[in-house]
Amino acid sequence: MTERFDPYVPKEPADIRRSTPKEVIEQLAGPPDRNDKTCLYGSGCLIASDIPRIAEHLGMSEDAFKDTHLEKVTKFNTTLYRPKLETKPVGKCVFYDEKKGCTIHAVKPYQCKIASRNHHGEKIIEWFDVNFFVNPQDPISLREWHQRLKFKTTIPGAAMDELVPDTIKRDQVIRGEPVRL
Repeated sequence: MTERFDPYVPKEPADIRRSTPKEVIEQLAGPPDRNDKTCLYGSGCLIASDIPRIAEHLGMSEDAFKDTHLEKVTKFNTTLYRPKLETKPVGKCVFYDEKKGCTIHAVKPYQCKIASRNHHGEKIIEWFDVNFFVNPQDPISLREWHQRLKFKTTIPGAAMDELVPDTIKRDQVIRGEPVRL
């Protein structure tokens, strides 16, 4: 008999780091829920491999899928796609049906797949942001991340001195000076 996932059962805290493999994050998040009510208030972002997979599932070209069902979201100077919302700024995901739940559950966007309603949730969101939105090669992305770090701690591997180990380059990024990373 398999153990049923229960987000309310206390478990040991996980050591989630920037370098934690996707497979481990997926395990920590637990199985995604087809009827997750958070889909009534937003949608998760897609990573690059999601676009062709979901487009194929829907029988559409990637461009048609993007034009019809997705909108751009920019965070830390990086743009990803997410399913459109029925209303703005908070609204139901276009793929959520009140009776059926997620209509693309089998191929749902990666952020939806790992969105965790358990005690790992906040760290998993941080892991997603630092791995898919923060670009260590983009000084603007890093500067925006640095601003966010002023107000909140982060997971191991995502501090500025870990993302930009060179002190001189890190200082140039923070001051907004031209720098080659």
